[in-house]
Amino acid sequence: MFFFYWMIAIMPLDQHWLWGHAIVGDFTVIKALGLLCFLIALLRLMVGHSSPKFLLTSQARWFLLFVLFQCSSYIVHFGGLANSGGAYSHVFSIVTLFFTVLVLVDARQKLNWSLLVAIGACGYVSLYAIRQQQAYGAGTRPGGMFGDANEYALVVGMWLPLAFLWAFSKRPKWERIFCFGCFGLVLLGTTFAASRGGFLGLVASFTYLIWHSGHRVRNLALVGGLLVPLLLLTPSSPLRRLQDPGYGDKLAEQARLITWKAGLRMVRAHPLAGVGLENFKAVVVQYEDPNAIVISLCHNTYIEIAAELGPLALVPFLGILVAAFLSLMRVRRRFAASRLAHEAMVCLGMEAGILAFAVSAFFVSAWWEKLVWLNIFLTMCVVALSRRAISAAERRRQPSLRGRGVECYSGSVEVEGVLGAR
Repeated sequence: MFFFYWMIAIMPLDQHWLWGHAIVGDFTVIKALGLLCFLIALLRLMVGHSSPKFLLTSQARWFLLFVLFQCSSYIVHFGGLANSGGAYSHVFSIVTLFFTVLVLVDARQKLNWSLLVAIGACGYVSLYAIRQQQAYGAGTRPGGMFGDANEYALVVGMWLPLAFLWAFSKRPKWERIFCFGCFGLVLLGTTFAASRGGFLGLVASFTYLIWHSGHRVRNLALVGGLLVPLLLLTPSSPLRRLQDPGYGDKLAEQARLITWKAGLRMVRAHPLAGVGLENFKAVVVQYEDPNAIVISLCHNTYIEIAAELGPLALVPFLGILVAAFLSLMRVRRRFAASRLAHEAMVCLGMEAGILAFAVSAFFVSAWWEKLVWLNIFLTMCVVALSRRAISAAERRRQPSLRGRGVECYSGSVEVEGVLGAR
């Protein structure tokens, strides 16, 4: 598992001088480590040390259908894709990650470590964003190792709610300190990044956490005490960009509207197969007004998927997000009923993270981000491991309950810590 955790730790460091270094062509150190983890998982499966149920969850089935749409795009648009090598390198990496995660993360302890390492990776990459802000000063919007402030805010924002819950839960002290430190780094980094889409995702996720807490007023005050000072005191915070957008911010808004309209025209012109995976930027000029030309990605994950793969491909992508969210919600309630407070807390944090991504993805194109898919794939592991954990918890509780002449409890319980799941 060492190599697997190592892969997670460097997953957001694509532009790092060492981990992002190209060994041969586009084959980087990170990709080499990912391939090694895939081979380890394959060997583990072949010798019978793991027997994952790849199609156990709805989100897994939706994911495979989404991959089928992507592969079909290559066949339909064979020879007409501007960047087929890069596009299908992403697809291959995500599929191998799906296989690797479901094979290797087959125990609760491994799941906890995977989540902690991912939180640590977000904290570490945020150090680069903070350092960029220090180096280049006010007016800079750092993106860390992502190279884009909006992508950075979207990815780390998906893990921020889980880091927050973990920091205030009844876990070992070192875990709480570690998660609180990562939470602070990510919060500071995303404030400097000043992504308005990332900020809206953050608001949505923490509103969800507060709504599902046992003490809403207290927790609203706590979250506000952490967020508001940074938003008000930082010159380039996302709140300031929303309230008083500058000239560059208004240009960015206009550029998004132009590419969104172009994307919708692509959908109307190619309602079955789209214009081809990762072909949006190459053909966008053909669908724009001649007086308003913007050559870029769509800056909207949903429109871009519909434009590149056809609107039907949007169904499995949305199915992945909805199925992951609902399965976590169901499992969280079962964990809470079985007094498994930490597991219920993990589910709540991941639910909020998916909600943050769903909102932020409306303002940035980011279907290929590995840390996003890692989060989705770990929801499958949560579901797969839930039955075993709940059964074990019930077996431990039943003897003592029978000795007292009472029935087994089957209601709900608050998650340990500052935020309780209702």
